[in-house]
Amino acid sequence: MSSLPFKVNVSVVIRNADKVLLIKRADDEEVFPGFWGIPGGTVEPTDATLEAALERECDEEVGVKVIDIEMVSNNINDRGEKGGALYLVYSALYASGEPKPLDGTAAVEWLGIEEIRELNLTPMTLEIIESCL
Repeated sequence: MSSLPFKVNVSVVIRNADKVLLIKRADDEEVFPGFWGIPGGTVEPTDATLEAALERECDEEVGVKVIDIEMVSNNINDRGEKGGALYLVYSALYASGEPKPLDGTAAVEWLGIEEIRELNLTPMTLEIIESCL
């Protein structure tokens, strides 16, 4: 049994009509600085559920509320000496709030799929978004 840490991350494709809310990661982010992706982050021990963690991350990163949360995919990555990571991706509908760049986020945009295809995206982001549309 490994004694290395195991991290759990949640992220979400937030849909509003034919647009998806994307974030541009801040240039000082540890992972994929300056890339575009979907909101999300690490599950905290104080989060009651994975969905609660996702709702908290949406509020912290972009200031929005979501509804109709459904799991889209999950995978486990071996991070070598850093341990492992479980990545859970959800799809949700925009409910309320004025999207704005907050914690670790340089920009926030509602974009259509053709605009998204032109961006410098984090790995698997395009495939995940297309599976949710």
